[in-house]
Amino acid sequence: MRITSFFILGFLSVFYSCAQQKQSPNIIFILTDDHGWIHTSHLADPKVKDSKSDYYETPNIDKLAKSGVMFTQGYAPNPICAPTRNSLMFGQNAARHIYSEDVDWYKKTQDWFTIPRVLKKANPDYKAAHFGKWHIAMEPKVAGFDLDDGMPTNGGGEIFAAGYINHKDYIENTNEYLRKNNVPNPDNLRRTGKPSLYWSDENPKDIFGITERAKGFMNKSIEEGKPFYVQLSHYATHLSLSSTKETYEYFKAKSKGDRHKSPEYAAMLKDLDTSIGMIMDYVKKAGIADNTYIFLMGDNGGRLTFNQMASLDENKELIEVHYNDEGDRNIPLRDGKHSFYEGGLRVPFIAAGPGIQSNRVSETPVTGLDLLPTFADLAGYKSGFPKEIDGGSLRPILMNQAEDKVSRTKDALYFHQSSHRPSRSAVRLGDYKLIKYWQKDGKYEGTPKVELFDLSTDLGETTDISKKDPAKTKELEILLLEFIKETNTVTEKRDIESAVYRLLNDLGQSDQPDE
Repeated sequence: MRITSFFILGFLSVFYSCAQQKQSPNIIFILTDDHGWIHTSHLADPKVKDSKSDYYETPNIDKLAKSGVMFTQGYAPNPICAPTRNSLMFGQNAARHIYSEDVDWYKKTQDWFTIPRVLKKANPDYKAAHFGKWHIAMEPKVAGFDLDDGMPTNGGGEIFAAGYINHKDYIENTNEYLRKNNVPNPDNLRRTGKPSLYWSDENPKDIFGITERAKGFMNKSIEEGKPFYVQLSHYATHLSLSSTKETYEYFKAKSKGDRHKSPEYAAMLKDLDTSIGMIMDYVKKAGIADNTYIFLMGDNGGRLTFNQMASLDENKELIEVHYNDEGDRNIPLRDGKHSFYEGGLRVPFIAAGPGIQSNRVSETPVTGLDLLPTFADLAGYKSGFPKEIDGGSLRPILMNQAEDKVSRTKDALYFHQSSHRPSRSAVRLGDYKLIKYWQKDGKYEGTPKVELFDLSTDLGETTDISKKDPAKTKELEILLLEFIKETNTVTEKRDIESAVYRLLNDLGQSDQPDE
């Protein structure tokens, strides 16, 4: 009788463990860098005919979009890397951390929710790994990751990292080349401080290294019978530009588009796309597709231009320098990375997996802040969230195409930066979007100012209607001011270093500029 009881208990334990594994899905999150909304070969919005590239090729991202739901109005939490990555990990708007009035906020995050922490609250069996660019003011192991690449920022995929190429010498050499060869600049492009750079590499920007490490982690998790979360935070397509030689030669020979013309960027994006296809193939071949979700989004909008472009040979010696003829890369959206216009905030945003119907398009505005609650919901987390969590679960929309609302603590989407960056904010409510410049901003005329746009009729944000509709302008500005007060953020410039780099300094590490 006693033996039978132990046998039954053992059987029930195994049964419960298997059942828990079945209801705890695997989650793969692919985060691309500086990847513009229209920088794919599929329409980012089927209703907007110019919302795809006329030169770049992304067959695997296209395939992923067709296999699940593509959000036409997907937003990065911020128009620049580090604030977005911190916001994604914490599920909190950057106003609450990176731009907090409390400069030491990063020393007080012991109890904060992170993606791995909340997944392990749902099921302690979860294994979590992060590969690639970190750029977050918290150590990965503290955030709850079991395996990681450390804390690399831009340097992990940058040719200037660790003295690989001397930054100052490189700039002097490229400027000298432009002068000596009287290189034409037909579009009168501004000469930037650091030219864009291209070189060939068998593992460009560690694209394939990140992918292989992720596959190894997934293999081990499957062998151990554990559900997993793996985040692939690619350095691509951030500057500098790098690709395999074969891909570069392919695009060099391809006819250029009217808008997109850079074989250097096209090749890097294509190699990134190839790696995404490798992940999709792995999921299928490993037999885990029926219990695995794949999410993809960009960390901020694409760069507006590349300006001067330099090429290096296999010995990293300068070959030539030219002015890039690819102009405004984000049309029909206005502006690009760093900007609070749509070109800086709207990004590719795709989800696929069990229960998500294929070939779906959602026009519901969503944000990277929604990912932490979404992953928690998919993992079976049933407890509440702290009031600071700004996102809401996308699970109802993912599982029901009739659903078009995300339940968040606030109806509007908020975007904010200040402190060590120009003070700018934006709020979107329904089709209306307000942008506020708090001080004089050298990039934009007439600042400080407030602008209002109706995105339903003016996707390119060409017409400021704040004077035409003062009531709506006042409504949104009041909402914004209330949010600023609630989050204890700052709206003035401060001479401080980003928390990411203060933490790295505290740990005795250093890396590239905070972009």
